[in-house]
Amino acid sequence: MLTASKSKISPGRLLINNEWTNSATHFDTINPATGEVLTQIVEASADDVAHAVQAARRAFDDRSGPWRKMSASERGRLIWKLADLVEKNIDELAEIETLDNGKPIFESRYVDMPMVADVLRYYAGLATKIHGETVNTLDAAFTYTLREPVGVVGMIVAWNFPLLLASWKLGPALACGNTVVLKPAEQTPLSALRFGELAIEAGLPAGVLNIVTGGAATGEAIVQHPGIDKVAFTGSTAVGREIMRSAAETMKRVTLELGGKSPNIVCADSDLDGAVKGAITGIFYGKGEVCNAGSRLFIENKVRDEFMEKLVARAKKMQPADP
Repeated sequence: MLTASKSKISPGRLLINNEWTNSATHFDTINPATGEVLTQIVEASADDVAHAVQAARRAFDDRSGPWRKMSASERGRLIWKLADLVEKNIDELAEIETLDNGKPIFESRYVDMPMVADVLRYYAGLATKIHGETVNTLDAAFTYTLREPVGVVGMIVAWNFPLLLASWKLGPALACGNTVVLKPAEQTPLSALRFGELAIEAGLPAGVLNIVTGGAATGEAIVQHPGIDKVAFTGSTAVGREIMRSAAETMKRVTLELGGKSPNIVCADSDLDGAVKGAITGIFYGKGEVCNAGSRLFIENKVRDEFMEKLVARAKKMQPADP
């Protein structure tokens, strides 16, 4: 296990208005590979969420403030700097992710964290490419569209790709000039908290990125708060339905990335060895905790027995081990 880094993991606090704050209730975050407690994390109350939303609201609504006055190119440079800091601290971030999530360190170090940096760089470049358009309707009228930031975005992400999922939401939101209240999954909050430190180091103005940790009650407080303009959620279909219902009460925009049940289709004329390798990777990658995991097999009857023999033989060679 990557226990050498455990001493670096300090108790998690809430990031509100670029300040690390405590609260009354805490919970343990666990290393799933050992069952060992890594550290204690703050469980944000509804009041804590309200303070985070207030900070985000203030940073967005203050037209004379640093975030609203910042040009698109300046936002892009800031997000690019944040990507640089992710790369500079990539080993630490990967170790934190594996300790908290349990996935193999190879995946955290060489897949997830490089992709986080790549996502941020993509949206750093997109910041200056957000254009409106002119519309030819009537000769006597000049009609045009202008794309503007939505406002305060509440983000709730899952535990299977903790920081990568957060980057998919943070990148576009920040590039467009929005402010954010982010809730990482209660099982895997550590990489997001370290990312918050890097965001401050990169120069993100106070209130632009706020991070609140906690479980269902914390997420519910985000979804129901009237100061949130949009909710972006990654997680189960059941929770997604509840979020859509709750957000409708305050007419929030909602983006949902929910679970799936993806099939592998194996035809008789296919490369069976290649298909077996693909099926094994498809179901076991990321410990099998992937929304598009190939969790069903549709096999043509003619090759069903041969395929299953090869699949079982290969699966038996896989052993759970030190991540």
